[in-house]
Amino acid sequence: MTRFYNKFLAAASAMMLTLTGCVNEDSPCPGDGDDGTKVTLQFTVMTYNPAASREAQQSRADGSLLSRAGADDDCSEGPQGSPAENYINTADCQFLLFGADRTLLRPIFPEITGQDNVYYTWYSIKASITEPYFDEAVKAGDENINFYIMVIANSHSTGLDGQYPGLTPGVTTIDDIAAQCVTFRQPEGYHLGGPGGEYRPWTPSIDGNRLIPMAGMQKFTVSAAQLKESTYDVPVNLSDENANGKNIKMLRAISKIEVIDRIDVTGPATNNNRFHVDKVELFGWYNSGTIMPYINNGNWSTATGEWSMDSSGDVSVPTISPQSEYKFPVIGEQQKTDNNGKPLYNDDRTPLMDEIKGPEITFSEDAAATALRTDKCIVWSGYVVEYSKVLVTEMTHDYERYPFIEVTVSNPNSDGKDDSPVFKMKLANYNNGQAVDDGINFLLRNHIYRYEITGVNSEANIIDVGYTVCDWDRHEVDIPTFN
Repeated sequence: MTRFYNKFLAAASAMMLTLTGCVNEDSPCPGDGDDGTKVTLQFTVMTYNPAASREAQQSRADGSLLSRAGADDDCSEGPQGSPAENYINTADCQFLLFGADRTLLRPIFPEITGQDNVYYTWYSIKASITEPYFDEAVKAGDENINFYIMVIANSHSTGLDGQYPGLTPGVTTIDDIAAQCVTFRQPEGYHLGGPGGEYRPWTPSIDGNRLIPMAGMQKFTVSAAQLKESTYDVPVNLSDENANGKNIKMLRAISKIEVIDRIDVTGPATNNNRFHVDKVELFGWYNSGTIMPYINNGNWSTATGEWSMDSSGDVSVPTISPQSEYKFPVIGEQQKTDNNGKPLYNDDRTPLMDEIKGPEITFSEDAAATALRTDKCIVWSGYVVEYSKVLVTEMTHDYERYPFIEVTVSNPNSDGKDDSPVFKMKLANYNNGQAVDDGINFLLRNHIYRYEITGVNSEANIIDVGYTVCDWDRHEVDIPTFN
């Protein structure tokens, strides 16, 4: 059992405040409020969204559309999130309590009383709180006491320089926290043991402490009687399904792009005697993402108390920090040369030019996602912060500006020669196997963007692509009842 208390040993207290990010020098953490009514709340934090109903945007390379409920729907092949993609470091969480007016009452320091130890899809939380807001409501006998709980997780334990927001109880509001746009770095590859070591693309890892930043929030309503009768052993269960309870659904602060190698696959996938993908790289990306999504007051749903969202229960617009820098996919051009360094020319004797690309994000073979596929086609995955085409369009730039993916393919008929054609695939919507526009409008947090490569033609430099957008994790889990 993991416990967090705001009264702790002196040395541990300092460490805990740093881990939870609940204070800075301008926002002291409140005392535990010994005077008044102590209430105990229990709720469930979930790293999946079982209520997601977004109609998946999908098309096969042949142009046929996929139904979300169809047998061939890539969004329904089981759990979308691997254990490492779902995992929350419970020693690196911030739990914030807000009143009905959305103003911060205090950080709270709960204990984790249970969790899914297989996929890490849920965490049961219990908190005993002495808070004047609740004390006054209990004394007044209020029947509808409204409050919000916000959870921010994995900010410090990602290795991505994540931040927690600055807080002042009684002053800071939910909207203030979102407006701070606290950030973390775009995950990039690393070298084992430092420079010169083997290069590894960034992937989430529980043992490696490479975790995905997340945030979630929910509005709850209880009665004075429920609070007054609550005890540590019999808390108010805010997530009780039998009493119209609600969970706190966490949103991963990044998107996931998957490139699926189905080149000429007609049965169980193998790399024998067929073109197959050897490398996947993304060009064009922001160098930081925001842990919190943007809150649009015009679209805010006070009935549910969740983020600005569409009908699926997920965010509908990307959140880009003003401090985030966009890394253009192409930053210049230079004349091509042959293997001996001799300049090359076109037939009309004009220089044959080649683009100079910006920095890349390298994808990795995703064993967990591959294992979920019935055809066992290899999935290449990259983890990318949110993106906005509108913002990139407004930037001044002389070369190609919209993101694209380079797919390096191995030729089975190369006879030992170095013959690995590279195909350029726009990060775009696809129909009939081809891009239908000059770039995708946005990448959204907590979504998977799947590109299924079904065929290549190296002579014509053509790549056939199917396209799918999924909510990141939509599956049912069994949450036991806690007494």
